[in-house]
Amino acid sequence: MNTTLFPHPSAPALCAAPSPSAGQDPASSITLQASLLGVEPARLALRCGEKQLMEWVLSGDLEWVFDLRRAGARRSCLRILTESILLLQRRNRPITPREKAAQRLHPLEDVFDPMFHHHKPVLLSTELARVWAAGRDHVHHPLEKGLLGLVDKDYGPCEAAQVSRQSAFYFMQARRIA
Repeated sequence: MNTTLFPHPSAPALCAAPSPSAGQDPASSITLQASLLGVEPARLALRCGEKQLMEWVLSGDLEWVFDLRRAGARRSCLRILTESILLLQRRNRPITPREKAAQRLHPLEDVFDPMFHHHKPVLLSTELARVWAAGRDHVHHPLEKGLLGLVDKDYGPCEAAQVSRQSAFYFMQARRIA
C-alpha cells in the first residue's frame, strides 16, 4: 500500500526541508508503504504528541487501532491502520456519535484482507511481522501461547512459521481497541 499522509488540521506545524513535490506545502506529506503504523510513526504523521494521539484512539477518531501486546505485558503495542490516520487528517472536526456508531458496523474483513498480497489460508510469520510493523517476537509469542494457530508445527528456528489466516484474523479482531 502506498499512502501519502497529510498533517491533521489541528496538529501543530513543524518546520521541514523543502520538498520536491510541486504545489505542496514543504512539510505537508509523509509517504508510507505500511498497512499499520506504530505510535511513533502515527504521531509524526499526525504531528501530535502521544497524549493527543491516545485521546484520538480512545475517542474513536482513529477507527482501526489494535493492541498487539504480549499476553501479560504491561505496555501496549498499538498498531494503527494507515487509512484511519488519513481519515482523521481529512476530517477537520471530532467524530460524531452517529459516525462512531457506524464505525462499529465496518467489517474487519474490509481492513484485514487488503493487508496481505494474497488470499491463501496460510500466512507466514514473516508476513505478519511485516504487516504488524513488529519484530519476530510479536508473532512468535502469540504462536507459543496458542493465540495464533500453527498450520505446520514442524518448523525450524530460522524458518518462517505457517500461521492460519483465520487465527490471525480472530487475533486481530480480539485485539481491536473499541
